Amino acid sequence: MTRMHHRLLLAGFLLLAGLLPFMATGLSPVSTTPSAEAMGTVRYEVRYKLGLLDTRVATATISWEEAAWHHAPAFHSVAIVRPTPAFRLFISSDYYVETYFGKSNLSPLYFVNPFKSGGKDGKYEFEYKKETGTIESTTVYGDNDPICKTFPLDGKTFDLLSLLHFVRFLDLSKTSFPLPLKVLMANNSYPGHLIYQGIDNEKFPGTPTEKLLVQLPHGLMENGSGNELHLWRATTPDRRILALETTLSTGSMSCRISQE
Repeated sequence: MTRMHHRLLLAGFLLLAGLLPFMATGLSPVSTTPSAEAMGTVRYEVRYKLGLLDTRVATATISWEEAAWHHAPAFHSVAIVRPTPAFRLFISSDYYVETYFGKSNLSPLYFVNPFKSGGKDGKYEFEYKKETGTIESTTVYGDNDPICKTFPLDGKTFDLLSLLHFVRFLDLSKTSFPLPLKVLMANNSYPGHLIYQGIDNEKFPGTPTEKLLVQLPHGLMENGSGNELHLWRATTPDRRILALETTLSTGSMSCRISQE
């Protein structure tokens, strides 16, 4: 998998749903346990737009369920992006990630992104180790030696799925923003900010939503584009992420919750 290929998949994935709290910044979650409405699977449609072209390029799902991690109560979340048949000319396989969170405080415990490239299996893996105060990153590809890095467990550094769940359950307050953060992608860490933009009554008429902006100066794509992610979150008890949008160097991508 080339770096450009991986970034493009990540951009599609980010046009999905949901984020979670282990911040050391004074911000606190609305509750330490997701509501019953938050469980289950949410489906999304991913679209690409360039001029008059506006086409569906993938479908995506995010699931959330009770589980166990090393015999301790936990939550388990899986995100899957499946390209449409036409888009498989550019991305040949599904994009899959999964993560575990502690049930008592929703702190992230483990993240893995398996992939296949050139007939070889690989994976990006993060373990959040409270005992050492670190995030241990491991990249495995084929028979090559693993590449290991260490990042601080500082309450500001997220893998992508943890970041989405952080936003989903975060207690929003204008006085607490902008919020500095770092995003782990592949085996690197990139700085960014989370900005609360208030109530939006226009994106989903009849359904008040809260709008946020995730700024990533580096951008999601290899050429640096995709550096602003606009996100809409429901104010209902399930607190679902209803839509995300980002502008690329050519066109834009968007993700919107499917009508079920």
